[in-house]
Amino acid sequence: MLKKIFGSINMTWPKVLILAVALGVYTALMALWVPEHNSFHDIAVTTEGWVLPAVFIMTNCKTPLDSALKTFVFFLISQPLVYLIQVPFAEMGWGLFGYYKYWFIATLLTFPAAFIGWYITKDHIAAGLILSPVLVMNIILGAGYVNTLRGEFPHHLLSAIYCFGFIPVFIIGVLRNRNARILSAAVSVIACIVILVKTFAFPSILVSSNILFDDEEKYSIDETWSAQAADESISKAWIEKRIDGEYSLMMEFYSHDTNKVTLTDGKGNTYVIDMTLDEDNRIVHDE
Repeated sequence: MLKKIFGSINMTWPKVLILAVALGVYTALMALWVPEHNSFHDIAVTTEGWVLPAVFIMTNCKTPLDSALKTFVFFLISQPLVYLIQVPFAEMGWGLFGYYKYWFIATLLTFPAAFIGWYITKDHIAAGLILSPVLVMNIILGAGYVNTLRGEFPHHLLSAIYCFGFIPVFIIGVLRNRNARILSAAVSVIACIVILVKTFAFPSILVSSNILFDDEEKYSIDETWSAQAADESISKAWIEKRIDGEYSLMMEFYSHDTNKVTLTDGKGNTYVIDMTLDEDNRIVHDE
């Protein structure tokens, strides 16, 4: 059954387009109808739900270029559609597309990734090497959901099961070579042990997010800025470069509480801000 799903379907352009529209509409509806911090809502904001359709397309294409083109077009259609459907119902309106720039960068990266990814169906141990980073990514995301379960059970339970459950599905269903399967399985086991030990060795992270300020001119954060939380048992704060090349304040909260964060710019000016994680897991701040 898995062999037929991953490798025996003629992935035509009409099928790619139908899949892109269907998943785009589904994701938008999940974003609109399902509350945040819910497994069904996760596909609208995280990446693990998009791994399966990407692998599905790649493994059913005839050539590496075919895989790259169809995977790229799939994301080029589905991702903007997610935001377009939400625009009439969102307070931000068209401003919602401000979040699309991160997905657009990821969409561009799908072309080379899918070109290389096509080779996971080949009867060679290299297929295991190519698939392993995808498995490790799923483990990292799954560990994040397990961490959430420690403080908010059963929030994201299905997401955790999904992330870990698809590891054997990909190894058995996608890989053809026995040594490739052994390699990917070994990498997955080692990654699980290391990541889960690290997860449970540190405080439970309730929320990890970048912070957006209304006054972007005042908080024009770049690589010269630094951040320090007053009580690191409540939360941590640091400056991080995002995927789009811009810098922002990042925070991890370990409890629903208020903490003072001191931002220091490149000229030595300091800004002390009260950061609070409320009971709805929203980070609110007083600028």
